[in-house]
Amino acid sequence: MNLLHTAVPADRGSRLGRSTGFGEDHAHHREKAYATAAFPTDRGGDVIRSGASRPGFVRTLLFAVVSMILTVASVQGAGAAQADYQPCTNYRVTTNWGRVEVDTRPAGTDYIGNIAWAMFINDIAHVPGRYDYQILINGTPLRTETIHKDDNLHFTIPRYQGGRYVYESGDEIQVIASHAAGKYLYVTPINRCTVPYSGG
Repeated sequence: MNLLHTAVPADRGSRLGRSTGFGEDHAHHREKAYATAAFPTDRGGDVIRSGASRPGFVRTLLFAVVSMILTVASVQGAGAAQADYQPCTNYRVTTNWGRVEVDTRPAGTDYIGNIAWAMFINDIAHVPGRYDYQILINGTPLRTETIHKDDNLHFTIPRYQGGRYVYESGDEIQVIASHAAGKYLYVTPINRCTVPYSGG
């Protein structure tokens, strides 16, 4: 299921359209975009009436729906198809509104002890605000959080957490993130990649 691909003002329409996918820098990456970009949050009268007094509820509901869609897609794509994913080394997915970048970072003697993840929005006026995100390892949620940022969303995912390793080389990592800015809701494209066997 593809959601709206381009950022469209709310007065341009009341329904979500279909996407033809998203552009990216990896020619061999075969993944389709299940959810990809900014779309208006005030999509129709029912949503406005039910959510006008609770804008946070509408945003959270949209994030939950998108997260569910992408989680199902991740689980369905796990296993044999995993070999087709690009390694999380200088990995980038671009959209019409910005990009997602993933790379490895050392932690002590572990050359891939951290996975660095970042979401960049081209329109800097839309960058500040609340971000909701979920980290998936092999399609299973590792962490779901909400954070308020003045700059673009970026963080590292340590391999060693809570006394255990949460991912190993060959595991699939994906982050689903959303960010509301005025009439627009930015949603990350599919950004699956695999943990490499050596640092980048």
